[in-house]
Amino acid sequence: MNRAQVAALLAAAAAVDPEFPVLDDAGLATWAAQLTDVPMTAAVEALQDHYPRHSRPIVPADIVTHWQTTLPQPAERRGTVLVLPDARLPTDPRHRVQALSDLRTATATLARATGVPPLGPCTLRLRWTVPDGHRRDPDHVAATVMACADGLADAGVLGDLVDHGSELERGDAPTLVIELKPTR
Repeated sequence: MNRAQVAALLAAAAAVDPEFPVLDDAGLATWAAQLTDVPMTAAVEALQDHYPRHSRPIVPADIVTHWQTTLPQPAERRGTVLVLPDARLPTDPRHRVQALSDLRTATATLARATGVPPLGPCTLRLRWTVPDGHRRDPDHVAATVMACADGLADAGVLGDLVDHGSELERGDAPTLVIELKPTR
C-alpha cells in the first residue's frame, strides 16, 4: 500500500471505531512502512474482519497477519482497490468533459504508481462517497465509471470490462474508490 491508500484505510478505521487514534504524519509514515507489501484489498478485508471480532483498535500487525494467513491467492486473482485522491467532480456540464479527461489520466497514473498488475477481463465497481444528500445525475455517474475504466485500460491493467456498476454513498469526506475483480 502507498501512503495515500494507508491514509484512506485509517480514515475508514476511524469511521467505524470512535476509539481509533488520530495519527500525525509520523504515525502515518509508520503505518505506511509496515504495510508497504500489503495490497489495499487485503487491508480492507482485514479491517472488515477485525471489528466484528475485536473491541480494540486495529494495528498494522493485524492487517499483515490477516493478509499472510487468509489470502494465499496471487494479487492478480484477488483484484485490487484504488482510492483516487480527488473525488470532487464538477456537476456543471460545461466542465464535465475536462473533469472526465482528468479523471481518466489520474486513474491511469494511480494504477501505474501503485503497481497494479495486468488483470485481464474484470468487473469494475465504483464507490463514490459524497458529503451531501444531493441527487447525482445517473449519466454523470456512468460517465465517471467509464472514464475510470478507460484510465485502467490506458495503464494496461484492464483487459476487457466484463461488468461495471456504481454505488453512491453519503459520508463525511468525498472519496472515489475503484474496485476491480478479475473474472477468470
